Amino acid sequence: MKTSPDSTHKSQASMENLAKTKPGKLVHTSAETSKTAKTAKTPASSSLLQDLAEMDTGFALLQSMARSKTLTIMVIIFLLAGAGFALFLSKMAG
Repeated sequence: MKTSPDSTHKSQASMENLAKTKPGKLVHTSAETSKTAKTAKTPASSSLLQDLAEMDTGFALLQSMARSKTLTIMVIIFLLAGAGFALFLSKMAG
């Protein structure tokens, strides 16, 4: 879909007017956003070992499971089903 520069400018102007009409709305400028993004990416202090542990998918799964009861239940059910299937296959093979 082709857009003309005029239509893009009009839509940006209407968004600015909308932001001005709502005083409780916080308006972010691109300079503020890029400034906060740069500071958020740099950690205060971390060791190489901690960084390597956080990159592990198992570590990330455990962190997510600590926050989510649903995920914890799903993982337990999956492990039980997998163990049951492995037991079934071993009984069929033997």
